[in-house]
Amino acid sequence: MPEKSTIRTCQSMRMMLTSALYNALGCWAMLAFLGFAGFANADNPRSGSTTPNLAPTNALPIALTDILERADEDQQRVDSVKRLLAAPDPVDYLGAQLDNIAFPVTAKQQTAHSVVFGELPAMRIQSLARHWEFDVRRLERWNAQARRAFSPYSDSALQLAQRRAVWASTQEASVLDGLPVVVSARIDSMLAQIDASQTALGGELARQFALMQRASELNASIEAGTREVASALDDLDRRLLRIDVAPLWQGLGSSMDQASTWDAMWRGLEIEGQFARDYNSAGTRNQLALTLIQLLLLPLILWLVVRSRRTRQQQAEPEKPTRALRRPFSAWLLLCMLAVLVLEPDAPLLVQEVALLVALVPVLRLLPSGALRALGVWPYIAIAMYGLDRLGILAVDNGGIYRLYLLAMNSLALVLTLWLLCRAMPALKRPDNRLQRIMRPVGWVAAALLSVALVANIVGNTSLAETLTSGVTDSGYMALLLYAGIGACVGLFQALLGQPEIANRNFVRHQEKALQSGFTRLLMFGAVIGWLLYSMDRFRVLRPLYSATHAVMEFGIDVGEVSINIGHLLVFVFSAWIAFWAARTVRRLLRAELPNHGSLPRGVGNSIASLSYYGVLLLGLLVALSAAGFKVSQLTLIFGALGVGIGFGLQNVVNNFVSGLVLMFERPIQPGDLVDAAGTSGTVREIGLRATILRTSDGADVVVPNGLLLNGNLTNWTLFDRSRRIEIPIGVAYGADPGKVIALLNAVLEEIPGLAEQPAPVVVLVGYGEGALNFTVSAWTQDLSSWARLRGEILSRVLATLEQAGISVPCKRVDVNLLEMGKQTTLTSSS
Repeated sequence: MPEKSTIRTCQSMRMMLTSALYNALGCWAMLAFLGFAGFANADNPRSGSTTPNLAPTNALPIALTDILERADEDQQRVDSVKRLLAAPDPVDYLGAQLDNIAFPVTAKQQTAHSVVFGELPAMRIQSLARHWEFDVRRLERWNAQARRAFSPYSDSALQLAQRRAVWASTQEASVLDGLPVVVSARIDSMLAQIDASQTALGGELARQFALMQRASELNASIEAGTREVASALDDLDRRLLRIDVAPLWQGLGSSMDQASTWDAMWRGLEIEGQFARDYNSAGTRNQLALTLIQLLLLPLILWLVVRSRRTRQQQAEPEKPTRALRRPFSAWLLLCMLAVLVLEPDAPLLVQEVALLVALVPVLRLLPSGALRALGVWPYIAIAMYGLDRLGILAVDNGGIYRLYLLAMNSLALVLTLWLLCRAMPALKRPDNRLQRIMRPVGWVAAALLSVALVANIVGNTSLAETLTSGVTDSGYMALLLYAGIGACVGLFQALLGQPEIANRNFVRHQEKALQSGFTRLLMFGAVIGWLLYSMDRFRVLRPLYSATHAVMEFGIDVGEVSINIGHLLVFVFSAWIAFWAARTVRRLLRAELPNHGSLPRGVGNSIASLSYYGVLLLGLLVALSAAGFKVSQLTLIFGALGVGIGFGLQNVVNNFVSGLVLMFERPIQPGDLVDAAGTSGTVREIGLRATILRTSDGADVVVPNGLLLNGNLTNWTLFDRSRRIEIPIGVAYGADPGKVIALLNAVLEEIPGLAEQPAPVVVLVGYGEGALNFTVSAWTQDLSSWARLRGEILSRVLATLEQAGISVPCKRVDVNLLEMGKQTTLTSSS
């Protein structure tokens, strides 16, 4: 027995020494991979991932009674590692994706070595900047995908290292304690399997580390290219006020031979085409949304065309259809191109330029006829100049030819602008030509900018000349594009509201003009903002303005973990305003539509509208706080403070709040009900979470806390219906025939319109008074609002009927005795 124990001990020690060599490679690869992952995540503080602790150096051995159970658990872990290694290697497909990302990066680097950025036009440099930004986003998505794919391998390696340390400690303890052979063999088997898995994982982690190192090198290249292009854009902005080339009378400046010009142009087009293909294959959410809009928009427009045609045939005086309905394919094409500009602001400039060129014909076909009559040939000239400006791309890589082309186009645009301004002088005298009066100052500003561009080109500042000329033509065409797009959207919206399924809705019938006006204003606001941003970008003032605005918005204060700046405040205010507007719109819509649904119980529509209002408002405020940089998870501190406040002095506020919820769910009252509560009688105007507003008959608005409504007596005159009883006491003199009086009063009640037939009016003799026979007239009205009028009419007709029948209505007599100097005088008065 001692010899066998000694042999087993030697074998165990030899196995431990052998496996240590294999573990060295696996641990080194794992540590290197985890270290690189931590370095990669250093620039992404929001990832929330942290590098786990390494295996403990002083692992405690497993208890003797738990060895077999723990062995089964770790056997499952080893089997899962084997299945992980048998699965398709993520390094293969991730490496192919990384090659696709690296290909355009290498092409741009080769192009950058062969050209000088200062000689490239602004549009070409801007396109390169977008391309580099797209590469940055692609690599970020690749890194996120790689972290998700490689995480199981690193986690498994770490777990195996931890488990091996535990089993090694257990083996050392078993050598000293002398365990049975079966248990020792089980320990040795687990160590051998863990060592084999660690060795396989070490090789895989080494491949993953090499791939991540390639990604790091590619990231460095992308950052270098981004900095280079950003520096070129900054230099281009500085060159706007500097002389680029010699004056025109001294020569055309630098030029290239024809072969190199065409070679550079085709190389640039290849890069732009590759950029467009890579962008389209990215499959972002905006691209999916754009595809969905393009697929659904055409059937919607065609459906509106067919339905509007049927609706006009049924009308006695049919309205003339809008241009969007008369030219549906042009409307669809124009709106699709606008969607490209709105949903893909970071798309390649080649894609955006193609979209703008495709929209040329639809813009002319969809401009309102009134605008065409008022503007004359302005739109045609603006579109023609935009097309000529885009033709200049053929000569953009030859500085001399492009300068002459720019000079000719600049001169033509200036002459045409001045001719149009002079031609429009007589039209300004007409009072109805408002559009011409608006366009006149715009035309003079454009003429001034074109004059400056012409002079700049002559003296040698081609950068400023190109910027001003392109800015004028591009901003003019964009204004026409947005104007035509607004007209198409408004026409389609009007056609949509005119459909019977929508036009018959209660909300649409009462708010149709407000809906059309609000929709038009919203489109105008968005179009003005978009046009300003586009124009500032074309005139090259957007980047410096954005930098200055960003610096101002970042100004703020930091107190501990709380950081407040101007940008956050503005974002919060704007988001809160949007939340209030959306909440009010939802409440108004639901209050207009839900009461018309007969299947809903009484008051449910108002409760749904009110709760939806507060729900949308609360959600909007949370979004506003999140958009402003506030961590929503920190709301627990606010709730804790509210708990303390409730304990001290907010019991009434909470009571009213809970009472408001009870009123909305139990629905004892609803807007329009006539109630008596808290000593006030009036009509319910609004039920809020804290208080309810009552409108008295005097026109006063009384705010009643909800707690008082539930804690006190609440009388609702219209809980189930709007019926109310009219009860009037009437006295007649003794000597009158009660039957005759009852018959007369019943005849009066039958002649009064507005009284309910069921329950029928009732006249009852109720008693003998001190000086009269007391009758009671009872009648019902189904309309609570006419209760006071009917009561007054009953009183007046009863009095007239009794007087006509010779039946007197007794009144009290008061005798007053005056005593003066022994004389007695009696005065009698009646009331």
